[in-house]
Amino acid sequence: MPTNQLPIKGDRNWGTTLNNWLKQLGPESLGGIHNGDTAGRPAGLTVDDEGRVYIDTESKELLNWDGSAWQILLTGNQEQKFSITAKTTDYTITPTEAETGLNGFSNDGATGTVVFTLPDAVAGMKVTIINAGSQTLQVQSVNDDKIYTTDIPIGAVKLENNTNSKSSVFYCVSGTKWIVRDKGGVWAVPPLPARGYLAGGYIAGAQNVIDGIEFSSETAIDPAATLSVKRSDFAGVSSATSGYFSAGSGVFATGNEIDGIKFSDETAINPSATISTQRHASASFNSGLKGFWAGAATVDPLSISSFIFATETAAALSSTIGTNRYHLSGLNSSTDGYFAGGRFNSTHYDAIDNLDFSTETASVISTTLSSVKSRTGSVSSDTKGYIQAGDTGVDVLDTVESFVFSSESISTLASTLSSQTEDCEGLVSATKGYFAESYGYFYTVDFASESISDVSLTSSLNRSRFAGCQSS
Repeated sequence: MPTNQLPIKGDRNWGTTLNNWLKQLGPESLGGIHNGDTAGRPAGLTVDDEGRVYIDTESKELLNWDGSAWQILLTGNQEQKFSITAKTTDYTITPTEAETGLNGFSNDGATGTVVFTLPDAVAGMKVTIINAGSQTLQVQSVNDDKIYTTDIPIGAVKLENNTNSKSSVFYCVSGTKWIVRDKGGVWAVPPLPARGYLAGGYIAGAQNVIDGIEFSSETAIDPAATLSVKRSDFAGVSSATSGYFSAGSGVFATGNEIDGIKFSDETAINPSATISTQRHASASFNSGLKGFWAGAATVDPLSISSFIFATETAAALSSTIGTNRYHLSGLNSSTDGYFAGGRFNSTHYDAIDNLDFSTETASVISTTLSSVKSRTGSVSSDTKGYIQAGDTGVDVLDTVESFVFSSESISTLASTLSSQTEDCEGLVSATKGYFAESYGYFYTVDFASESISDVSLTSSLNRSRFAGCQSS
């Protein structure tokens, strides 16, 4: 057996052979122990010598010949330790940090949510994430890589943890898959930010698209969900978890169909219930428990349809609105809903109907709109409703009226829209009302200052006569 190289499979007397190998002093030995400088490393090696190793006693390095150069495998006196780095702002973990498996990250000291972004998935990566504070901690992947936990067996691209002083280890098992093991606390899919959704509408026919706006950034969104049937001239309501759309026209016998969107994952929903009668160009509003539609009914034209969110069941109220009309608006406070304006054929109305949520009784109040009008948009803050522009039968308006819920009084805002408009749909964030105008333009009213401005955003499909709902 050669004495100038390590033993191989089948060799015997390894102790003697290994001892002889270790005693070699290069460069002529091509291996073994070397105590010279870098220039004195074993020389004369070729690609055929790939895999030879030697120990440099001076630099305390174990080196390997890769066929063209010596590569350092390990440095002596170098102790690899697990380290934890605290981050108080969002941080992207590098591939190098994930490859060693010796790096952990925490949100210790953070005063708000910290988002950790995993690197592009490569099998073998390992990262420890620690929720060390009282804040929300989030972990997200890139390139649609999925993260799987026992809490989320179907996987997600972003998870959050609200459990203090708990650690979890993220293992990458393939080029597209991370698994959370040694899981600390509960990981969940974080809720989407508050958004407004615009559904259906009309352009060269009825549509089934759903798009909208993310309120915090005022940027466009385009969920994959669509309506179950194409339609326009309909209305939406919002529960705490879902938006529902009903009434409208476009496909035969769909004027009482109910479908919508689930806010948590933006998937389409299609309850089996239908509202009590077919409607076209109706108005809607919601309490915390139910949604309500009125106007333009093909049967029982004064009727009010209701929909219970918890059970997704529908019924007709015994109370009715005062006048049969369509293209009206809906407003609501926490205790009452209001249907305002509208038209029937060539007659336009300024009437306002009230619905008391506690008793579900309806009445026409003495307050009226400042003028007869239809095709208006409407939004509601906690204290006021706003009725936007519309058509008087003579003119298209650029004004916005303010309706105070507590006193049921009305006035016209000093600010006006940048253009005359009609057929707007209202969406509501915590601080603003958004009027989505025909073919995609947004106007906003700030609830605190009651100032009006435009938003430079258009919907994914330019159209009119859509329905709206919003998450919170």
